[in-house]
Amino acid sequence: MADARAKTNDLSCVVAIDAAGTRVLLAGDIEARSEARLVRASPDALAAQVLVVPHHGSRTSSTPGFVAAVDPAIAIFTPGYRNRFGHPRPDVVARYVARGAQTLRTDFDGAVAFDIGPAGVADVERARVEFARYWRVVPRTSAARLDP
Repeated sequence: MADARAKTNDLSCVVAIDAAGTRVLLAGDIEARSEARLVRASPDALAAQVLVVPHHGSRTSSTPGFVAAVDPAIAIFTPGYRNRFGHPRPDVVARYVARGAQTLRTDFDGAVAFDIGPAGVADVERARVEFARYWRVVPRTSAARLDP
């Protein structure tokens, strides 16, 4: 039964994809309330090597408990380029970095693709880097990049 008080974002579908012993978790736009519910219900089921970060890395998502339960090796943030919301929030990114996750951002990196095989995640491809046209400059922020 749906919670009448739930925000629209908290009604997002969360999908886990298991392939060749690797798990990818697509967290949609869930926020802290749904994250807490998932952590309470089955924290072990949340563990994933790759996470598409909830709600683009907003301040209302990626609670410390959720980040710890998932503990991804790769965290993919999906904000729009020059988005007006300031996603992802630096403190949210820092939670993933503190756990040792490689961070990728679609606003800087473009589409992110990777292969999954017996050895785990391989051949991570960042479209804006891999397929940049000679006239195109990869967007940069005034702060240092989180990953080389």
